[in-house]
Amino acid sequence: MALLGDLVSIVRNGYDKLFVAVLVHGSVATGEIINYSDFDGLLIVKDEYVNSLALKKFKRETLKKILVFDPLQHHGWFQIKESDLKNYPESYLPHEILKHSRLIYPFDEKINLDIHINDQPDYEKSLKMMLQSFECKIKNKWIPKNLFQLKSTLSQVMLLPSLYYSARYHKGIFKKYSFDAVRGDFSEEEWYVIEQATQIRNLWEYKLNWIQRLILRRPERVFRKITKKYVAPKIKNEFKWDKSMKQSLKLLILKIKTIVNETY
Repeated sequence: MALLGDLVSIVRNGYDKLFVAVLVHGSVATGEIINYSDFDGLLIVKDEYVNSLALKKFKRETLKKILVFDPLQHHGWFQIKESDLKNYPESYLPHEILKHSRLIYPFDEKINLDIHINDQPDYEKSLKMMLQSFECKIKNKWIPKNLFQLKSTLSQVMLLPSLYYSARYHKGIFKKYSFDAVRGDFSEEEWYVIEQATQIRNLWEYKLNWIQRLILRRPERVFRKITKKYVAPKIKNEFKWDKSMKQSLKLLILKIKTIVNETY
């Protein structure tokens, strides 16, 4: 795909010295791209370049290409240091994800990453942070006001099964497989928000006017803030974050907390 070719070209343009490896994961890596797909990538940065101007410049250049691929992209690169491989941050990005990733750099087809997981990963922490974020939104009666905010929210909802699985079973799982792995733990009413989020994901489509195309593809922080609040397309009626989804999310959170507390 064009995006991967562009990213490889940028890495080759003097940035390869920064990295142990550059990988993509998710649908971009597996070739399962749909209209909803965003970009997921991991930088393994040599320690001496973590705070370098060169790394910041690389991120700006690549973000320009990523925003052409997905103007509603709501996160940047995942990043770890080379020294983190000695104590891999498993709860940040489970190594199971790396098994389904695709290598951009080095330019060989394979790389042997010597990963050591020494500490017991705190899978519950990531889940709790996500649940608290949702509970805060529910308490404040927050609803997404445009497609950028909706996509960010739906993506978080669809991450809950994998976070829950990891917290309950103390191991990571590839997000794609997490839905079937945990579906049996929940009632139809509790799972409804996951089903609706998945359906919206599968039906996802939108059009940008020329102003939106101009602003949504700008990588500067100020333009990303404008995108998030004001410029992103409006939500179509069939994509509405409705009362049934909010109620289902409340029930899902309650059930997850009950099961995970029992597990621990």
